[in-house]
Amino acid sequence: MAKLIDQVMNAIQNAPNGIITLDLLKSLKLCDSFTLKTTLSRLSKSGRIIRLKRGTYSVNPIENAFIAAQATFSGYIGFSSALYLHMLIAEMPFSITVVTVNESKLKKFGSYEFRAVALKNKAVGFEKKDCIAVSTRAKTLFDCLYLEKYSIEEEKLIEAYQMKPLTPQEMREFDMYINKFIVPSKRKKFNEAKIKIKAMTRKI
Repeated sequence: MAKLIDQVMNAIQNAPNGIITLDLLKSLKLCDSFTLKTTLSRLSKSGRIIRLKRGTYSVNPIENAFIAAQATFSGYIGFSSALYLHMLIAEMPFSITVVTVNESKLKKFGSYEFRAVALKNKAVGFEKKDCIAVSTRAKTLFDCLYLEKYSIEEEKLIEAYQMKPLTPQEMREFDMYINKFIVPSKRKKFNEAKIKIKAMTRKI
């Protein structure tokens, strides 16, 4: 059993970002399914690995919190977490937020907190950044204004985009989300943010 535990542990450690699925482990044919699940349970209880969700495991400590958060919840990194990945803010948020279609949930793994926020049909507008699916800069601004409690203070949000303004193409993308998802009577906050960002951009 000790040899098998080492083999399973090595497989997880050698997986990209130290994250592996049960199906991939089964494909290695190290043992039968029951024994594999028993081994994973022992590794999890001993603290050597973390069960992110059913059928998905990570080394402990987690190698990349953003990728681990995405492996835990299917979606893209958003809100203040996306601001950090886009280098719009310098401090990494305590809670890493994943935008999902329907799942809203919170999971904690040691010092990490992963939060899923359901945006339903608004869960769109992301790109790949260093193997991480993250909301585009335009969609990040939209999401942060739409659900402020998962963002930074609005004043600091505006300042961040004043220092690193949206390109004309990104601004058109931002307008597209406003027109698609926000009724005219609710657009004041979004339009005011645009005016503040553009006004400072002209001065820089």
